[in-house]
Amino acid sequence: MSTINQTRSITTVKSIIYSQHGDPKDVIKIHTYTLNEPKNDEIILKTLAFPINPSDINQLEGVYPSKPEKTLKYGTNEPSAIAGNEGVFEIYQIGPNVSKNFKIGDRVIPLGANFGTWTSHNIALEKDLIKLPSDLSIVKSATISVNPITAYQLVNNYGLIKGDWLIQNAGTSAVSQLVSQIANVKGINVISVIRDRDNFDEIAQKLIDQGAKKVISETENSNRDISKEISSLTNGKLKLALNSVGGKSSSNISRKLVENSTIITYGGMSKQPVTLPTSLFIFKNLKSIGYWVTEITKKDPSSKIHAIKELIKLYQNNQLKELEVVENIWKFDEFNDEEIKKLVEIALDNVSKGKQLIKIV
Repeated sequence: MSTINQTRSITTVKSIIYSQHGDPKDVIKIHTYTLNEPKNDEIILKTLAFPINPSDINQLEGVYPSKPEKTLKYGTNEPSAIAGNEGVFEIYQIGPNVSKNFKIGDRVIPLGANFGTWTSHNIALEKDLIKLPSDLSIVKSATISVNPITAYQLVNNYGLIKGDWLIQNAGTSAVSQLVSQIANVKGINVISVIRDRDNFDEIAQKLIDQGAKKVISETENSNRDISKEISSLTNGKLKLALNSVGGKSSSNISRKLVENSTIITYGGMSKQPVTLPTSLFIFKNLKSIGYWVTEITKKDPSSKIHAIKELIKLYQNNQLKELEVVENIWKFDEFNDEEIKKLVEIALDNVSKGKQLIKIV
């Protein structure tokens, strides 16, 4: 049962904001302000949890193409924005014109990007929210908007059918692990390429348990004998390559594709350019395209709503595993500004050790 005070007319908010760009730990500040009771179709939200994603960090650094507009509406001395794009909220108060589709205590996520999720509370219009079922865990709800949607659309939006194959690099990434699970449900076979490592067999087995049909190392990815083995295994049905690394890895996964196939680039972990052999374009009619979930949602918000509905079904049917996260607890009524900032700084320092989730209690 919700413990929300339904009669409170002023909400005290603590937000992680920034006015300038640079090193995230240097530019973030904790800002306290108030929200009055909601008007018309406004809804005041209480944050339950938010993850820290690479795109959030890139926004703070100023290198991400999509950025929130900085404003003075939070009562700051200079135009500022609230950090963060993904998170789950509980409805705290509703305006007089909000429909019966939303009620106090419901869990929601923002429809669009640049919402400002690194905050204790926020305010939104009804049309800008997606309602989630209450039986979806906090972690699933807080992390459903970026990695799972990306994986769902990569598997479902590019013409693959049951029995087809796809190959992906960065096989241990959150998106890649979700791709394997979603593809497995659809009857699509996945080859995952992962970095060479001492515990390769252990990690490979984990990925196979999640749905990948074959796991190879980056060294094997460049081996012609392995390529012949994959060609025999996939029997002319390796039609899609998912690239989030770039460099030689992108070249090597593209070489394994059959004629009239597509390589989709949605990341660049190596920070090296995508290098593709000319012969693949001439003799195999390779198509190379990009994917950006933020732009797709901006052009067609219904695509996000559809993906969320399908992902919820997969979660509820136990066909999709909850993302592994490292929880960091923000005690709203106990932590002062310095402690909140330190909590976020620690999470930022540990991003490379696993997806960091800030949970507000």
